[in-house]
Amino acid sequence: MDMPYVYAALAIMLIVFAREFLKKRYGFDMDNVDLNRVKSEFNIIKQKVQHKESPKNEVDCVIKRSSGEKSLLLVDVGANKATVMATLRQITSIDYTSAKKIVESAPLIFMENISDEEADLTKKALEFVGAKVEIK
Repeated sequence: MDMPYVYAALAIMLIVFAREFLKKRYGFDMDNVDLNRVKSEFNIIKQKVQHKESPKNEVDCVIKRSSGEKSLLLVDVGANKATVMATLRQITSIDYTSAKKIVESAPLIFMENISDEEADLTKKALEFVGAKVEIK
């Protein structure tokens, strides 16, 4: 017996078992599938996903603390955005996408309600890598 025939037979058996499982477990009968209904439901789901992914005008990556009353304004990121992003991630422990949104949205207040010491240290670290930061 040739191996391709064995593989084909196994594939057909797997399909039959999957059909029976779907019918018994979930009541899904593959013989009575309305493809137009499936397509319309897929389009609804696709529109919902696209609506959630639509870009917002505002950045929701502001880091809020409760230890003080100072805020940091990222005025300019300088020539090397990647270094500023890496430094920002190390200082604040935020993820890559949040750091990227902050860097690309400059000028932006990216830290609020921080202490004088934290504001000063963060400002010095970011200015060391080429960014311009103001304490408000």
